[in-house]
Amino acid sequence: MLEQGYPAAPGLTRRGLLAGSVCLAWSTAPLKGLADEACLGDLPALVRAGPDRWWVPASNREPDAANGGLTAQLVAVRDRERLWLVGSGPTPAFGARLACALSAATGLAVTDIVHTRAAPELAMGNVAFPQARLWALPEVLAAMRARCPECQARLRSQIGAAGASLQPESIRPPTLPVAAPGVAEGRLGPFEWRAFERNRGDRVLVLRHGPSGPPSPADPGLVIAQGLLWAWDVPDLHGLNAETLQATWPALQAWAGTAWVLGEQGGLSSAAGLADHIAYLQALRAAIEPYLAQGDLLGAAGTGMALPAFANRPRYDGRHPLNVQRLWLELEPTIFR
Repeated sequence: MLEQGYPAAPGLTRRGLLAGSVCLAWSTAPLKGLADEACLGDLPALVRAGPDRWWVPASNREPDAANGGLTAQLVAVRDRERLWLVGSGPTPAFGARLACALSAATGLAVTDIVHTRAAPELAMGNVAFPQARLWALPEVLAAMRARCPECQARLRSQIGAAGASLQPESIRPPTLPVAAPGVAEGRLGPFEWRAFERNRGDRVLVLRHGPSGPPSPADPGLVIAQGLLWAWDVPDLHGLNAETLQATWPALQAWAGTAWVLGEQGGLSSAAGLADHIAYLQALRAAIEPYLAQGDLLGAAGTGMALPAFANRPRYDGRHPLNVQRLWLELEPTIFR
């Protein structure tokens, strides 16, 4: 198992210092004024998730002006003199406020940020942490280098004035791979990690932060599964592949075991939250297939596709019809094989 994230001496490695110096040189300008004002405003909420762990609640909706793009839950972990973040938030302005909240709670500055996948809601706050090392899977590093400007522009169009700090010069993609290409598990700083697929060839980093001693009811550990769990809600299948998820969700459920799981949205869950997603996907597929065999998409989009067992989920009315369309398009080619 590969282990990374601990420098030979306290502080940044030479490579990290060089990378941080380069980023600092071009990231100071967009931060001018933000850092001084950030601590005077409303700070992000930090919720305890065990000793030396905090998480930041997020909206369960799509990015918009009201939520400012904070639609993915973030996690902070204190590891001796280091402070790790899993995701930095949607904007530099938010990142600056988060830095203030974390400093007040821990007395530390963020030293490392882990990016579980390429998503602007998780990375556009990076520039607010110019001395932090930035980690990701090798393919995520490449994707973010290539797509960050486009993703930033899309996020700004979604959140309007809340994205005023989103400027082209405020993009700071990760630079440090958590492992060599193709490696599927390892250790990074205080985390065990595994790479799970969301789509064919699209891996997401899942992190486990265990208790200092044996797991107990008071602290069973925490598994961070951004992009794979919407706790006790209908999952968002946009960009996901159902066939892949049929293997990923049970594997993730087994790996999580008795630990708490924190996903994209919805707060803390047990692994039973993943079982709920598995049941939803099975029910959705079973409901679609008879209509698919008849080529009756209009019928599938009507009352015949309702899943009453899941209708009380917060985002059912908005997400379920879209999930019907997405799974239909995924399954349709199988009819013509």
